[in-house]
Amino acid sequence: MFNNPEVFLGIFNSSAESIILVNDKAQIVAANPAAAKTFGYEEGELVGLKLEALIPSRYETKHIEYRDQYFHAPKQRAMGKDLDLYALRKDGSEFPVEVSLSYHKYEGKLLAIAFIINITERKLTEQKLIKSEERMRYFVKNTPVSVAMTDTNLKYLLLSENWLREFECDLHEEMVGKKHNEVFPNHQSKWMEMYEKGLKGEIIRNENDLIINHDGSQEWLRWEVHPWKDDSGEIGGLIIFAEDITKRKIAELALKSSRAKLKRYASDLERSNRELEDFAYVASHDLQEPLRKIRTFGDRLAKLEAETISERGQDYMSRMLKSAERMQTLIQDLLTYSRVTTKGLPFKEIDLNILLEDVLGDLEITIEKNNATIESDSLPTITGDETQLRQLFQNLISNAIKFKKEDVNPIIKIYTEEQTNHYVISFEDNGIGFDEKYLDKIFNIFQRLEGKKYPGSGIGLSICKKIAQRHNGDITAKSEIGKGSTFIVKLAKN
Repeated sequence: MFNNPEVFLGIFNSSAESIILVNDKAQIVAANPAAAKTFGYEEGELVGLKLEALIPSRYETKHIEYRDQYFHAPKQRAMGKDLDLYALRKDGSEFPVEVSLSYHKYEGKLLAIAFIINITERKLTEQKLIKSEERMRYFVKNTPVSVAMTDTNLKYLLLSENWLREFECDLHEEMVGKKHNEVFPNHQSKWMEMYEKGLKGEIIRNENDLIINHDGSQEWLRWEVHPWKDDSGEIGGLIIFAEDITKRKIAELALKSSRAKLKRYASDLERSNRELEDFAYVASHDLQEPLRKIRTFGDRLAKLEAETISERGQDYMSRMLKSAERMQTLIQDLLTYSRVTTKGLPFKEIDLNILLEDVLGDLEITIEKNNATIESDSLPTITGDETQLRQLFQNLISNAIKFKKEDVNPIIKIYTEEQTNHYVISFEDNGIGFDEKYLDKIFNIFQRLEGKKYPGSGIGLSICKKIAQRHNGDITAKSEIGKGSTFIVKLAKN
C-alpha cells in the first residue's frame, strides 16, 4: 500500500506535523501545507528556497556544518536529542522547534526528511515551570521559618536558610542529598512513624514536641509534615516545617509559675485584707462602748461637779471630752471604711438624680449655714449600692463646703460624661484647692493636708475611693491652690 504514491501524498499533505524534504544542495524540494503554515508562507512557496531561509542567522554557520555531516553519514535522529533549536518565519520572527530527521533515496539522489514541531507553547509552559520552581526555591531558602523538602527516601532536596541556622547544619549544598535521619539520628524512631504517615498522604502536626538531646539538654519543637506530589500525581516526598520553641516554652513555663505564685499571693492578700477589715470592724465596734462611757461620765462630771472642780480641772475635762468626741468620729469613720467591702449591700438600679436630692436634703442645714449653691446636670441611672453611693456623694459635697474660701460662698457643680462602659461624674468647687503633688496622698487613709484646721478624721476620701472601686471604677482629682478642686469619679454603668 505504501508503494502507492497517491497514498504517500495523501499522508504528506494531511499531516499536522510540518514535513520538509531537502536535497544535498540544501534546497527544499517539497514541503507539506502544515510546514508552509508553520513558517508563514503560502502553500508551495517554500519549494526551491534554501533551507537556511528557515534558520536564524546566528545558527547558520553551525547548521551548514551539521547539514554537510548529515549528508555525508545520514541516519535516523529522533525528536529532541537535547538540542535547543529555533526556526525563522517569513516575517523574521523566531520560534522554538523540535526536529527529527530521516532520509530517503529518490532516483539515485539522497533526500533529507525533516519532521518539525512548533514547541512554543511547551517552551512557555517550561519557562513558567522553571520560574515557578525558581520562586519556590527562593521562597523556601529565604522564608523566615525552618523548611526542608525531601524525597521519598527522606533525602534533602531543598532547605531554608533558617533551617540551616536554627539546627546548626552545614551549608545548603552540603546538606542536599543527606538523609533527614542522619542529621537527627537521636530522634529517628520517634519521628519515623510520622514520616511514614506523611508518605502515605497524611498531614501531621505536632505543636509541642519535647526532645531530650544526647547531652541531656532539652528543647521543644513545633513541626508539621506535608506530602508533596510530582507531575504524575504521585507523592514525591515530604515538606517539613519546624520551629524551635524552646525559648518560648521556657518563658511560658516561667510565666505559668509566676501566675501561680501571683494567684497565691493575691489570694493571701485578699484573705489578709479581709482579716484586717474584719479586725477593724470588730475593734471599732468594741471601742465604741468604753468611749461612750468616757463621754457620758465626763459630761456628768462637767455638769454635776462643776462647782467642786477647779478651773484647771474643768479645762482638762473639756479637753478630754473633745478628744473623746474626735476619737468617736474617727472610730465611726473607720467602721464605715471597713464596711465598704465587708458589709456592702447587693447592687440594684439607682437613679442618681433622686439620690442627689436625698443627699442635699440631709445636708440642708450645712448648705444653708454656708450659703452654698449646688448646680447639677441630669445624672444617669446606674447599678450599685445605694447606701455607699449616698455616702460617696455626701462626702464629696461636704468636703467641697468644708474647704471653702473665707468670705466666699461655695459653688459646687456636678456634671456627667458618658464613656463606653462607665459614667464619669465630676464634682467641681471654688474652694481653697490643693497642690497636685499631693494627689496620691489625699486618698490614703488618715491623710489630712490641712492638719487640725478643719474637722474630720482623714478617712472620708479613702472611703470614696473604696466605694468607687467596689463599683468597678475609681476616683481622682485635679486642683490648683486658691482656684478650687474637681473630684472625678468613674462608675461602671452596670
